[in-house]
Amino acid sequence: MKTKSVEPNIADLANGWLKSYGLDYKLEQESLNSEIDNALDEYLSKSGGKGGNRPDAKLLLQDKELNYWPILIEYKGYKDKLVKLDAAGNVDNTKSKGEPNYQNIKSYAVNGAVHYANALLHHTSYTDVIAIGMTGFRDELGQLQHQISVYYVSKKNLGVGQKVGEYTDLSFLPPPTSIILLKGLGS
Repeated sequence: MKTKSVEPNIADLANGWLKSYGLDYKLEQESLNSEIDNALDEYLSKSGGKGGNRPDAKLLLQDKELNYWPILIEYKGYKDKLVKLDAAGNVDNTKSKGEPNYQNIKSYAVNGAVHYANALLHHTSYTDVIAIGMTGFRDELGQLQHQISVYYVSKKNLGVGQKVGEYTDLSFLPPPTSIILLKGLGS
């Protein structure tokens, strides 16, 4: 029997947190700003086609220096679909010959979020992006379990992404916690 995706439940959980924190987040089809919208439309899709990239949730946070940081979130609904790493421990979004690994990009939450972050690095003035992957599953008691992993994707790390950490919720996003996180990454 094939396991059913719990992605709608994961999205509901995470979006509920974002709402409870009072964050101005946007869902898939909603506009964050024209620069980000255009970048997501211009960049190759998660399947390799033309544009149409839609992170499950997105928002902009501002640090103490008044720099804006795009936050891109991708949800999946299976236990083993948080992130796929290569042999060097990097997000595995590129094949050996340098072509995009679309199978990983569309199948894993972090890989998809890092892909979206690269769209912004290539087609906007933003140089630092936070990519968040979240997935989950129902345990043997039917309880929803989840995993969250956060990556810093920047021009400094050539868009590969650097793991920030794993979290139990998204409470690190609202200020002042987010400002401390962003300050540490940007310096």
